[in-house]
Amino acid sequence: MFCRGLLDLAAVDGLHHNEIALVQEFFAGSGGDPTELEALAAQGFDLASAAQSFDQESSEAFLMSCYMLIYADGKHSDEERARIGEYAAGLGVTASRLQEIHDLTRSFLLQNLAATLSNQGAVEDVGEELGLNEDKILNMTNKEG
Repeated sequence: MFCRGLLDLAAVDGLHHNEIALVQEFFAGSGGDPTELEALAAQGFDLASAAQSFDQESSEAFLMSCYMLIYADGKHSDEERARIGEYAAGLGVTASRLQEIHDLTRSFLLQNLAATLSNQGAVEDVGEELGLNEDKILNMTNKEG
């Protein structure tokens, strides 16, 4: 169900190679055969079924995965953000909690980048591009402000 939701989200503003690769990696990591991804996409995503299947933890993990996906192509469109809002509402996640999940996702992405890049200026630029405040960026780059 996660992958069908991610594919539904990716299709909102046109499928991008990086988005497809991320879903393929997730699908393979959960035991799926990446060659079956197209057939999975054809099944579509039913938010009402997801709401019945997901508990709170699963819903939040799904929404975090959605945010990771929309950053995979280097941009996040209004349409993608609106779709994630629809998912959250359908899964019973409040707007304030959704914002927290978005913040956690952006922090996670920046922390992973900071751990692999020695160019901390570039990490700070990405943090700004992700919309993180200066304190969060400095905390993740282990600098004092």
